[in-house]
Amino acid sequence: MFKKLVIVSLIAVTVDFFCGEKATDIILSLYKTVFYSTQIPVNRERVFTKEELKLYNGVDKPQLYLAILGNVFDVSKGIKHYGPNKQYNVFVGQDASRSFVTGKFNKEDISEDVADFSYEELRSLDHWLNFYKKEYTKIGLLNGKYFDEYGRATPYGEAVQNLIKEAEQAKQQIQLEKTKFPPCNVEWDADKGSRVWCSQKSGGIERSWVGVPRQLYEPGSKSYRCACINESNEDLGVVKEYEGCDKTSFSCFVTQN
Repeated sequence: MFKKLVIVSLIAVTVDFFCGEKATDIILSLYKTVFYSTQIPVNRERVFTKEELKLYNGVDKPQLYLAILGNVFDVSKGIKHYGPNKQYNVFVGQDASRSFVTGKFNKEDISEDVADFSYEELRSLDHWLNFYKKEYTKIGLLNGKYFDEYGRATPYGEAVQNLIKEAEQAKQQIQLEKTKFPPCNVEWDADKGSRVWCSQKSGGIERSWVGVPRQLYEPGSKSYRCACINESNEDLGVVKEYEGCDKTSFSCFVTQN
């Protein structure tokens, strides 16, 4: 910093000598450029390179580190699972985020890339991240797809985090939909076929009413699911009675078209 100050001061003297009235503006611009715009916000957490992380494999270094979504965890206490030749050793020394969900552990299948995951897969991956946060010590970040060398989130990392947020919001929306239209209970009998019925706990939604089974159609779609309907929600969606079933019955045997 001192050396930088000396150099800038010498330049400022030169500018002042040759530029006259414009010198002040030029010098202020120079100081701002050197001492402000070049300051890079640095994350206080340790940032590992991929080469460094590879060494924490229980052999080159005694510790066992792994990364998920660019977050590095010390899993040494789980050596019986993550140690050399153990079941989950494939995760050690690298970011194998994709394999946490796919279950594919061949070299060509291991990757940090998860941007093509479905909402369900993203929620599963986020569940794994929260598991490691709870069970193990986070010790840093990995310079790669998710974080740069200063520990700042990369555009890719931010995009994946936004996708995970969207996935969680979609889950909440699904739960709200189930609360509004509780799913039916379903069972299958070899002789009688499929049976759908409603109860005060059907679909895992506890309520004060039972309802009757109806086909609930997705907006603009021919697909449907069985939902329990009563006077409080019958006008809130596109519903249809099951053919051949008493419209007042809480139980119906149905045939698949």
